[in-house]
Amino acid sequence: VLRSSGMLVHLRRPSGAGGNKQTAWLWPEQASALFREAAKLDAEFAVLCIVLCYTGLRLSEALGLTWNDVRLQDGFAFLPDSKNGEPRAVFLPLVAVAEIANLPQGDMGRRLFRWTKSGHLYHLLKTASFKAGVDLPEHSAFHIFRHTYATWMRRYAGADETTLIATGAWKDKKSVSRYTH
Repeated sequence: VLRSSGMLVHLRRPSGAGGNKQTAWLWPEQASALFREAAKLDAEFAVLCIVLCYTGLRLSEALGLTWNDVRLQDGFAFLPDSKNGEPRAVFLPLVAVAEIANLPQGDMGRRLFRWTKSGHLYHLLKTASFKAGVDLPEHSAFHIFRHTYATWMRRYAGADETTLIATGAWKDKKSVSRYTH
């Protein structure tokens, strides 16, 4: 409700203002095919895709990780800041640990991945998915890995909404409810 010249004006959000709710995910064989094609394009890019898929990290979170934030021997990464403004711990499964261990390590303050969010990175994903025969939904790009992580956690690990919230990657039941498919 907005007051204008003493009158009450009721405003409604335009259609689509709430965002486009994505529910797509990758089946394991699709993810594997995409990882194989990503590795043919760039080995570090393949590691990024695998880390995103097996941790549920947002692209910006993964790209911001430094070697100081990661303890491979403990299967642990720490995000000092996340989208919801809170720091959180991230479990690194063995597949992610093994892939990260193959990256060239530098000083502790250096980032794990050399990229920033850019058209080049999105082009790599589009090329890898095309070559893998994986049709990515429009406007999902790297977020498909986050949806895949949550779906696999529900489907294969038996995680419920409370467990997904406990990972710290989602704040409330509403945000994880789309993964009940």
